[in-house]
Amino acid sequence: MKKVVIILALMLTSTLTFAQDAPAPAPAAEEPSSNLAIGVDVVYPYLWRGIRLNANKVAFQPYASYALTDKLTAGVWGTTNLSSEANAYNEFDWYLSYQASSVVKISLSDYYYNNTKKSELTRTNYWDYGKTGSQAIDLSIALNFADKGVPLDFQWNTLIAGNDYNASGDRNFSSYTELGYTQSIESAGVDLRFFAGAILSKPSAYYLVDGFKFTNVGLNVSKAIKFSESFSLPVFVRYTYNDNGNYNKDGELKKSFVSGGMTFTIK
Repeated sequence: MKKVVIILALMLTSTLTFAQDAPAPAPAAEEPSSNLAIGVDVVYPYLWRGIRLNANKVAFQPYASYALTDKLTAGVWGTTNLSSEANAYNEFDWYLSYQASSVVKISLSDYYYNNTKKSELTRTNYWDYGKTGSQAIDLSIALNFADKGVPLDFQWNTLIAGNDYNASGDRNFSSYTELGYTQSIESAGVDLRFFAGAILSKPSAYYLVDGFKFTNVGLNVSKAIKFSESFSLPVFVRYTYNDNGNYNKDGELKKSFVSGGMTFTIK
C-alpha cells in the first residue's frame, strides 16, 4: 500500500509541475442541484482524529446524505476492509447536521463499530449503549469562516452517550477539538489544509490517552485530477503526527504516518 500513497503523491506533484503550462479549462456547464449525495472513499490507512483504525488493510467507505431542508441534512456512512479476518475493522454511522448559520453547523452522530475484546475486534448488540457496548453518540459544533473571507475552521466534539466512561464508572464526556487553516493554490487546483487536533484535559479510555494530548496534527494535500470534461477523481495525501502514537502493521509504536485516498462520486 506504500505504492498507492506514492502514486497519489506523484499524481499531485506532477500536476503541480505542469499545471501552469496547461491550457485553461472551459467553463463547466451548470448542473441541476440535487438533495441526494452518494459516493465511496477508498483510503489507506484509516485515521480517525489521528487514531489509526486497522494497521494493514485498505478501507472502503461508502456514504449517502440527503438534504431534508436547506439547513437540515441526514446521512449514513460506513467503513469496511471487505475482510472476514479477526482484525478487520467495520463501522456504521448515521448523523444529522443543522446549518445554523453560514458559519455554524451542529451535528449529532451515532457510531457503531468494532470494539476490542479479548484481543479481537467484535461488536455487541446494536442497541447496547452501555459501558461494554459498541455504540457512542457524538455531539459536534463546527465553525467555518470561509464565507467571511477567513480560511479558518474549528470544531468541538463531545461524546454524550455510549461506552465512554472513566475509571470510576462515571460518564467521561471525552472531547476532541481541532483547528484548521486552508490555503488554495488556484493555478494548480490544489488545496492545502493545516490542522491541529487534540483530546482535551482528563484521561480518556475511548481515545486511549492519559490526559491532554495532540493526536491529530499535520497537513492534508488534495486535488481533483481531471481525466475528461465529465470525470474528475479527487485524491489526497496526508501527513499526520499523533503524540500518543499508533501501532503500525509490524507492531511498532509510531507517531508519524502518511495516508492517502480517493473519492468516487456516484451522485
